[in-house]
Amino acid sequence: MNMIGLVRNEWKKVFLPVLLTTVLLAIAMSVLSCTIYQNYTLHYDLEAWEVGTELFSLLYPLFVVVPLCWNLYYERKNNFLLYVMPRMKIKKYLTAKWIAYALGTLCIIVIPYILSAVFAIYVKPPVVPFVENPFSHIFENAFIKAPLLYAVALSLWRGIVSLFVMTFGFVLALYCKNIFVILTGPFMYSILENFVLAILRLERLRLVVAFDPATVDPKVVSISSFLFGPIVLSIVIGLTAFLLSKKNAVVTI
Repeated sequence: MNMIGLVRNEWKKVFLPVLLTTVLLAIAMSVLSCTIYQNYTLHYDLEAWEVGTELFSLLYPLFVVVPLCWNLYYERKNNFLLYVMPRMKIKKYLTAKWIAYALGTLCIIVIPYILSAVFAIYVKPPVVPFVENPFSHIFENAFIKAPLLYAVALSLWRGIVSLFVMTFGFVLALYCKNIFVILTGPFMYSILENFVLAILRLERLRLVVAFDPATVDPKVVSISSFLFGPIVLSIVIGLTAFLLSKKNAVVTI
């Protein structure tokens, strides 16, 4: 079977969880973006989107791991991977599975964030600017003059960051025996990384800032704020895969 066929088969396995997660997140984000902002003093409509999706920017590691990585865990647990190995190279099969998971990750993150931004900009009542308060924001010109473009670009970037988080869960699913560790490991990593960098006064370098730059003062945000977290996570993923592969085989139960 060619790679496209493999990806299609793997996509079918996770389609329903991805669909349900995407729909629920889109509804929740859209509703919150159109309601919760009323308790805040805002200058622009897109700020309502930031307020309404703030909680999801903290919990996103769960959203991109739980609906997807359970599938790989159970294929190891029921010995399905043992039956795959004589039929094709395991690396090819796992690559197809990762691609399907990556597509699911992008759907879960990008679609709800873009839809909720559309609701915040075009559906809810316009925000009445509070002129007395000063306003400062990352990429301020785009945020004010092209809010939808800003929201789309940031949502796509969030999808890319989420791919690193999902990959961490994917690696854990390849080697770990405890499904709780697999499904919550990336989230616990994000919490621990957040805590450690905050203690070191390096808040601008946290992974959550790469995902949502509005969580810190825009004056301290730089290109390193977007790259440091994903790079460190890539190193952690590589070390985790190396160490666990020395201890366990991929198909170890």
